[in-house]
Amino acid sequence: MPKLFTDRFILTPGPTEIPMRIRLAMIREVTNPDLDPEFMELYRGVITKLKKLLRAGKSDVYVMVGVAMLGLEAAIANLVKRGDKVLVVANGVYGEGFKDLVRMYGGESVVLESDWRRAIDPSDVERTLERNRDVKLLTIVHCDTPSAILNPVEEIAKIARSFGVLTVVDAVSSIGGVPIDVDGSGIDILIGGSQKVLNVPPGLTIITISRNAWDEIERVKYEGFYLNLRLWREELDKEGIFPYTMSDPLIRALNESLNMIFEEGVDGVYERHRRVREAAWKALEAANLKPYPASINDSSPTVTAIEVPSGVNEEKLRELTWRKYGVMIAGSWGRLRGRVVRIGHMGVQASRNHLIIAFTALARALKDLGYTVNIGKVVEAIEDSYGV
Repeated sequence: MPKLFTDRFILTPGPTEIPMRIRLAMIREVTNPDLDPEFMELYRGVITKLKKLLRAGKSDVYVMVGVAMLGLEAAIANLVKRGDKVLVVANGVYGEGFKDLVRMYGGESVVLESDWRRAIDPSDVERTLERNRDVKLLTIVHCDTPSAILNPVEEIAKIARSFGVLTVVDAVSSIGGVPIDVDGSGIDILIGGSQKVLNVPPGLTIITISRNAWDEIERVKYEGFYLNLRLWREELDKEGIFPYTMSDPLIRALNESLNMIFEEGVDGVYERHRRVREAAWKALEAANLKPYPASINDSSPTVTAIEVPSGVNEEKLRELTWRKYGVMIAGSWGRLRGRVVRIGHMGVQASRNHLIIAFTALARALKDLGYTVNIGKVVEAIEDSYGV
């Protein structure tokens, strides 16, 4: 298969491309993060920036070493005791996955299933809580990446709080690309990761913890070590010592990523993601392709999920975009495996240029497989969306 490129583009919904500024931040002179007071100052600065980005001034915020799965499991491990009832909002692959974590820690899941093509209806959550007054915790995914669905987590967190229910939010694929108001909405634990919108290599978990969550954490008293959130309060907050060794290069990378967001302006970053979502949907229309979400308002500004046309092999399609055209797009998981491909427009990838590259490669690969696409119309639709 002949190659038609000299460089490659990673346009998946995580891990994402790493811009040069962030790569350079990782190759500075290293230190011992356990002992260097300047590293502690750097870490504290990152926490301050995250609190500002997430509007989490009243919550405690930590950055832990480990991919975001660490934070997701830690939230359940520290909040759920055997027999505790948890409402799992399951309108996507990752939303559904919370029930496995709840089971592992002895909890009982009340699963609220919903149309995977649509954001969850807050009134359905409210009715479910009314019928299950013994629920103590609610889990929900902000952007369920395999289907590109964006859930109204802030509204749902407020509903949960009115019932005295704690809320755990998986915001791994939305932090930095979609506005989040942790304190204003009453989110108790929010989890993020480094390798999505923030364009940092995999390896860091971001977690916010409210006062109400801390009260429950103290009640549960999880006895493990690496997942134990109480250690961060007892050792880092009180003693100024990390519970375990931090990653100097990754923290520097995250710091640079946050610098880039604030230099651009947070509102401008969010608008850039909204505009790329609109352009992506216009491109799909021009290509006669069907988005998986029912409407653009159900879809996240950080990723577009596309139904694979009938007769097209999903694996072969992705192979062509990567090996022949140098653009990596993603498939999907669970019941969507083989049915959906995805373009990640997260962080630096949320740009006109990246979108044109992604859709041009996708259109050419589709044509190679016998699906008719007018590539000129696709590019024109993107350009028109941006007013170019």
